[in-house]
Amino acid sequence: MQPVPEVGDLVRDTATGRVGFFVRSASGRFLIRAVHGGAEWDAEPGDVQLATPLRELRARAAEINARSRRGLN
Repeated sequence: MQPVPEVGDLVRDTATGRVGFFVRSASGRFLIRAVHGGAEWDAEPGDVQLATPLRELRARAAEINARSRRGLN
């Protein structure tokens, strides 16, 4: 069994291929926030793994770029 990610960890939902930030665990499922904002989704804990360093770098750069486009610096 994999450990529960920490709040803010970048994770990958292997069932969907989506990458997002771990928000919390509730009712036996993980809640994940999309990197670019938008709707959160829930995932089975067994389908969630920490993102690789390269995937994390890409996701964090995408988040910074999205925030910049919205004028949030």
